[in-house]
Amino acid sequence: MARHLLITNDYLPKTGGIQVYLNELWRRLDQGEAVVLTANSDPTAVSFDATADVVIERIPQKTLILPTRKVRKFIEAAITRHNPEFVLLDPAWPLGLIGPRLSRPYGVILHGAEVAIPGRLPLLSSTLQYVLRNAKFAICAGMYPEAEARRNAAASMPQVLQVPPGVDIERFVPLTESERTTTRQEMGIPQDGLVVASYSRLVPRKGMDVLIKASAQLQGEFPNLMVMIGGTGREANRLRKLAKQLRAPITFLGRVSDEQLPNWLGASDLFVMDCQSRWWGLEQEGFGMVFAEAGASGIPQIAGRSGGSHEVVRHGITGLIVEQPNSVHELVATMRQLLKDPELRKSMGVQSRQVAESTYAWDQLAKNLQTELTRLEGGRG
Repeated sequence: MARHLLITNDYLPKTGGIQVYLNELWRRLDQGEAVVLTANSDPTAVSFDATADVVIERIPQKTLILPTRKVRKFIEAAITRHNPEFVLLDPAWPLGLIGPRLSRPYGVILHGAEVAIPGRLPLLSSTLQYVLRNAKFAICAGMYPEAEARRNAAASMPQVLQVPPGVDIERFVPLTESERTTTRQEMGIPQDGLVVASYSRLVPRKGMDVLIKASAQLQGEFPNLMVMIGGTGREANRLRKLAKQLRAPITFLGRVSDEQLPNWLGASDLFVMDCQSRWWGLEQEGFGMVFAEAGASGIPQIAGRSGGSHEVVRHGITGLIVEQPNSVHELVATMRQLLKDPELRKSMGVQSRQVAESTYAWDQLAKNLQTELTRLEGGRG
């Protein structure tokens, strides 16, 4: 028997920020709290599930779980097997449309795009309102998805549980000077290099093109500047061509391994992701877990204002916010402010680590979630 079923399209080993968010929280919940019902979308799923810290069952769907009659039958069969108090649906739209037709109360998880897009399109907004109006509660991964939901649902908004994305504060830690020196040697980074790190999926929303242009303008003032971009995606070839054309001080790392990522971040001087808002607000940055990872590593951050990015980067304390992230001029000025001031970077790095420990540690976030779920279940078990 599980207290609740989590029905989701996004769970490891499928990669992405939502997948990490769900796994890091749900694997830390009390034993017997949940069963995860997800799509069979990865060939390594069987081996992953066998060693997972939470019970995972797979619907034989290769892509998305949609609110169809067939999927409803799979969910109802799982309800019969596990007798949960409620079902939790992710994404809230369109999968959430199945919620009112289930035999158990349901909640939804809100991340960003799956709320902003239907909520801002007239033909779809009423369907999102329908999902929210009938939900028992909504878990919001930050203030941005909650704001987008309230913008659409208004008085029909269900009870909200705020559970932002987090960071493993034992994995991402500030490096000692010795560790920093060793990491730079291993990665071929000059000890006096002024290293700006950035990593994400290489898609337009992440603003890597603006970062490349800004770096090209700054290299004359900072001859030891090195901008290291990690990640893969559909923009990779275009960005490489742009960097070559501008002779920008860019190194493309491709995919950075999970083992290498914490040390690379810790050996950097600054983290920048100039995230954008696109398509009249339909596409924004939901939260930006990478900022929390950089912060836990003791590295100050620069973020473009988009969606929930500013929730993690506290302007003037842990980093700086670029108000007009499409502006190369503004990003240049913002980067210059931190690149020329090592004491300010150091101070912001210390504050960043403190914020990560007090606000974004996965263990504490999971405890908070467990407490709220137990309260919703009426203390059952």
